[in-house]
Amino acid sequence: MAVVKRTCLPLILLTAKTMQPVFITDLDGTLLGHEDFSFTPIRDDFLNLLDRGIQIIFNSSKTATEIRALCDDLDVKLPFICENGAALFNADLLVGDIPLVDTMPSSMVLGTTVEALMAAWDEAIDPSLRRHCILLDAMEPKAQQRVLGLAGQQLARALDRDFSVLFSFYGPHEVFADLCSQAAAAGLSVHSGGRVHCLSGQHDKSSFNTMIRQRCSPPAGKAIIIGFGDSDNDIALLSQADVACVVPRPRQPVLQLADPPPKVITAPQPAPSGWVLAASQALALLEQQQ
Repeated sequence: MAVVKRTCLPLILLTAKTMQPVFITDLDGTLLGHEDFSFTPIRDDFLNLLDRGIQIIFNSSKTATEIRALCDDLDVKLPFICENGAALFNADLLVGDIPLVDTMPSSMVLGTTVEALMAAWDEAIDPSLRRHCILLDAMEPKAQQRVLGLAGQQLARALDRDFSVLFSFYGPHEVFADLCSQAAAAGLSVHSGGRVHCLSGQHDKSSFNTMIRQRCSPPAGKAIIIGFGDSDNDIALLSQADVACVVPRPRQPVLQLADPPPKVITAPQPAPSGWVLAASQALALLEQQQ
């Protein structure tokens, strides 16, 4: 007998039907522990949120292969966005009052292929800037392990990229700013995460927000996007959310948003426990607004 994985239940709201909370969450350092990528302490809390009808969408710089492995470990099947907004998978699982499963494509791609990214990188980025960068694909496996904190199959999944290129940068801030400017002029983006930088097309973690908001909104109300993040590459997602939940990083300043949404919640602890505490505060806030 086939095993049916847990998904979000069909619109069981904690609040009145004018509001549908939608969690869009980063993974490393936000939902998963910053150093050990631990999730165990909040696993039951996470699954309880799904059972209560909260739509949860993973949104990460991770690859599709990595996120599918995480979903398999949790025994869930969820919509997810990979490689910093490059693609949305399982879009047909986005929960709305009007069933669109038959017409909603299961995947949507905004990203640029790795081959096209590298061609633009070699052509448009000045060699004097590129020399400050070391592509992870060019590193020895031990160096890759040291940079990403991963080994074996986990490392292989992290390097299985379709729409982005990881690199480490060694140089002054002003040189990095010049690199980002040249990349933007060439139609590329540079995203800075907790461990590495990421070259991609011109998309970010907020690129699917509008579509998600439209798809998940009840007919007489709206979806309330609650974004979760901890690093610079989460700023777009957090800024374009209705409620931003910032999870602090160990031994680092709390992420600041230059253009924050009306409500910003700063979790009292790092991941993973900080994630569930911020989630509880966000849901309590929505209930107060009813």
